[in-house]
Amino acid sequence: MMWHPPSLSAWDFRLIRNYREIFRMSEPRLYVIGLDGVPFTVLRDFLDQGIMPRLRELAGRSVFRSIRSVQPPLSAPAWASFLTGRPPDEHSVMSFTERDPRAMRWFTPDARQLTAPTLQEMASDMGRRVFSMNFPVTYPPKPVNGVSICGFLGKDLESGVYPEREVPLLKQRGYRIDSDVALARHDLPAFINDLKTVLTRRLETAMYYHDREPWDLFMVHIMETDRLHHFTYEAFQKGDEAIRDVYHQLYGMIDPFIGALTDQAPPGSRFLLLSDHGFTVLKREIYLNHWLWEQGFLRFNHPRPAHLGHIHPASVAYSLYPGRLYIHLKGREASGSVPPDKYEQTRETLRRALTGLRDPVDGAPVVAEVLNGEDVYAPPGLRAWHDPLTAAYPDLLVIAREGYDLKGMLWKGKPADKTVYNGMHSYDNAFWIAPQTEKAAAVNDIREAGVFTAHLLTEMF
Repeated sequence: MMWHPPSLSAWDFRLIRNYREIFRMSEPRLYVIGLDGVPFTVLRDFLDQGIMPRLRELAGRSVFRSIRSVQPPLSAPAWASFLTGRPPDEHSVMSFTERDPRAMRWFTPDARQLTAPTLQEMASDMGRRVFSMNFPVTYPPKPVNGVSICGFLGKDLESGVYPEREVPLLKQRGYRIDSDVALARHDLPAFINDLKTVLTRRLETAMYYHDREPWDLFMVHIMETDRLHHFTYEAFQKGDEAIRDVYHQLYGMIDPFIGALTDQAPPGSRFLLLSDHGFTVLKREIYLNHWLWEQGFLRFNHPRPAHLGHIHPASVAYSLYPGRLYIHLKGREASGSVPPDKYEQTRETLRRALTGLRDPVDGAPVVAEVLNGEDVYAPPGLRAWHDPLTAAYPDLLVIAREGYDLKGMLWKGKPADKTVYNGMHSYDNAFWIAPQTEKAAAVNDIREAGVFTAHLLTEMF
C-alpha cells in the first residue's frame, strides 16, 4: 500500500510558522545605530561622566575610537559611503546639492542617484529580514525584505516608507521624519522641546518594530544629536550649564534605548554604532559666490540671482556648498565661456586667489588648502586622466580652516555672517564602536566602516 503524507490544515501551517519564528528569535542579529554628528571626544567624556552608562558598558567591551568622515564632511555623502562601502565618486552622492551643467540647474540628490547597493539591499538579497529607520539617502525608499523608513530630506511619510501599509501605523504613533528646524531661528527652547518630542517618538517606534519581529539587520539613525549641535555647540563648548544639561538630557534619552537593545539581543548578536562626522564651533559663514563676484570671477544676468540660470555667460567660476568650485567651462556648462585649453590656467588663477581669502571681519585667513577635484574624488590610478568636460565632481575643493563654513548660496548680499547656526561639521572626530576585532580596530573612516559592516553581514548570514 502506497504511503501518502498527511494533509496539513491551516492550523498546522500556522504552527509551523510560529515554530519558525520562535527559532528565529534566538538567531544572532546585526544592530547598526547611527548617531548623527556626535563627536568622539564628546561621547567619550559623556561615557566617563556616567551620562550614558549602558553605552559605556557596550563600549567597554568593544572597539571605541575616532574615525574620519568624507570630504566634504556632509551627512548625505558620508552616510551614503557607509551604506555602500564606496567613496562619493563611486556612489555618486557628493553633497546635499548637485548641479546639471547642461541645464544649469541644481537639485537635491537622493536614493535614485546612488549607483551602488546599500547594506539594506545586500541583506534583502541574502533573504534576510531588514528594518531601517531614518538613514539619510534612503528616500525614496527602495524595496527591501522588510521595512524602510526614510530619513531627513524625505518629503513625507506617504512617499518615504516601504511598504506603504506601514504609514498609518507611523502616523498613529506620532512619528515624524525630522524636527522643526525653523523653530531654532526664533525660539530655541521650543526647538529643544520639539527635538525631545521627535526623539521620543523615534525611539518608541523603533522599539515597537524591534519587538514586533526578529529582524536580521536592525538599523536606526538618530538625527536629533546633529540638530542640537548646529544651534547650541558654541554654548556647550563654553560650558553653558543650561545647554550642557540639555545635552545630558538628550543623550540620556538615547542610552536606555541602547540598553534595551543589548538586553534583548540574542547571543552572538553584533552591535555597530557610529557617527558620520565630528563637530566644531562655527566662527563665521563665508559666502564664496559673493567673494567670486567681488573678485570679478562671477557675474549675473539678473538683479536678484536665484538659480544657476542667472549666471552670466562671461563668468569664470561659481560655487556650490561647501567650497566646491566649478569653472564655467565651455562645452560642459550650457552657458560656459572658459575655453577648455584655458582650463588649467584658470584653475591655477582661482587657486592662488582663494589661498588669499581673508575673514572680512577680523582679517584671519579662511582657507587651509585648495585641492584639485580629481585628487579628492577620482581613484588614484585615474587622476592623471582627469577630463573636466565629463567629470561630475568639482574642479576645485576649498578646505576651510576650522570654524569657517563655505556657503554656496548664489547671492547673499554680504561676504560673511554669523547666524543662529553656531556649530558646524568637522572632517575628523567622528566615532566608531564595533566588536573587538583587529579588522574593526583598523577602521579609519566612515567608508571603511561600511566595508567592515558589509563583511560582517556576510559572515553572520
